[in-house]
Amino acid sequence: MQKITASESLRISILMLEQRKLEQEQLLRQQISITYDSFAPVNFLRKMITDTTDRFDSKDEIIQKVAALISGYVSRKILTPKSRNPLLRLAGMYVQYSATKFFNKNAGTIELVGSYLIKQLTNKIRDSVK
Repeated sequence: MQKITASESLRISILMLEQRKLEQEQLLRQQISITYDSFAPVNFLRKMITDTTDRFDSKDEIIQKVAALISGYVSRKILTPKSRNPLLRLAGMYVQYSATKFFNKNAGTIELVGSYLIKQLTNKIRDSVK
């Protein structure tokens, strides 16, 4: 029978810990892949569309929802740079989702403010022409 020395025991412990570390890294990589896939643009877009288009009662609501989706997309393009960095892409998707949700909730108010501003602008143009 062999004697187990302290250095041999330490070497075995190190090998076991290294093996455990490799297993944990592999599990972490799998979890990151699953999380990244759930934030894929297709899945994110699907969730955004289902959140914003719960049901349509009228033609005006359809137009408002489409306008909200378009304005969310435009705000994302304006506010976030084009990048391959996954964090910046995720931030861009969050900006798009938030803007779409905001425009969808406040469509009536935004329409009133917009029509008021257009009316004021046309009045100033008309006054300046006279």
